[in-house]
Amino acid sequence: MSYVTASLSQGEEIKLRAHLHWHCFLDEWFFTLVTAFLIWVYSIVQPVLTEPAANYGFIGFIALDVLWVLNKWIDVLSVDMVVTNRRVIYKKGFFSLVTSEILISRIEAISIEQSPMGMVFGFADLHFSGTGTAHVAFYDIAKPHKVKSEIEYIISQQDRR
Repeated sequence: MSYVTASLSQGEEIKLRAHLHWHCFLDEWFFTLVTAFLIWVYSIVQPVLTEPAANYGFIGFIALDVLWVLNKWIDVLSVDMVVTNRRVIYKKGFFSLVTSEILISRIEAISIEQSPMGMVFGFADLHFSGTGTAHVAFYDIAKPHKVKSEIEYIISQQDRR
């Protein structure tokens, strides 16, 4: 059972789940392409190499790539960005847990922070500011303007009650 599901109070239901944008994997994709290129080059040059040290360095490079990609997958899979009918919740972590929550009734502003690359590829950070020092952020989400308008709709439905 996920943290968000376990922390829902009676009558609280998930209205929206924001998703990370694919650009989060650009570094890993690039590094994997470099690794694939090096494997190709190595397969051509390997018969010429006679020293085992060259093989160890190559195997180490592949192991580093695999560990880096696995670490990124764990990071991505551990992020949960949810809007319920009562709260906005950001959760990150498998082995350790970091959460930020703000009540929907306490949200005063929702802002979008988008870089030029984010404008081209369609990702941004959403920041929720509330009364006092309350602040929650959803980082690198896909379709930020759509998510923001859906959250504003959920907030407006709460105001009607």
